[in-house]
Amino acid sequence: MVGESWWLKLGDVLPILRQKCQEYWNIGSHLTVDEIMISFDGRSIQKITIPAKPIPVGLKLQGLGDKGYIYSWEATRPKLAEFQQNTDKFSVLIPETTPSVYAFLTATQSMVARLVESLPKDRRFHLYLDNLFICWRLSQYLKLRDIALTGTCRKGACGYPPRLLALKGIPTCLNWGALQGTIVKGVFAWLWQDNNLVMGMISSSFFLSFLFSFLFSPLSSPYI
Repeated sequence: MVGESWWLKLGDVLPILRQKCQEYWNIGSHLTVDEIMISFDGRSIQKITIPAKPIPVGLKLQGLGDKGYIYSWEATRPKLAEFQQNTDKFSVLIPETTPSVYAFLTATQSMVARLVESLPKDRRFHLYLDNLFICWRLSQYLKLRDIALTGTCRKGACGYPPRLLALKGIPTCLNWGALQGTIVKGVFAWLWQDNNLVMGMISSSFFLSFLFSFLFSPLSSPYI
């Protein structure tokens, strides 16, 4: 059928395959979500071309990985079939809120929220993401689910502090290796001077405790 997502033809197989991938793997605590390209040179309106990727042409997935093992995944063509533009797909319920409070995410960010639903509920995890996914709303949502988050973010990321954003616009404002940060409701937003200024967020409670002890120690770095 025209416009039908390619993975729907495997509808009876994929859930079983995903279940077995999770059943036979003892998942660790440090995980990541990233893009996966499946090489495909045939004819399909769902074929994607990303020239900078090692596999530049193919079908695209988003995968939850542990040490190179794909624990869970979703196919990505949001405008087609099961991923039509449905607001319910792009909102997540904030845990332990009465009345219920929902955070609205982009299609890509909400995919991270859905992928972590497959994780065991009685454990804590630390998720490492690149700047395609991270924003304050996602960081806070995962933090409330005992999932720490670390990664870089883009200039337009939701919830990134205006003070740090202003520094980002001044390329020579910090010495090399210097770090500036602001804690926004338990999420540490930071700006680090490498060859270029790098933006990011961390929601790990352990890291925040370490940061406070470091800042208030006699040996604190003058660059923070």
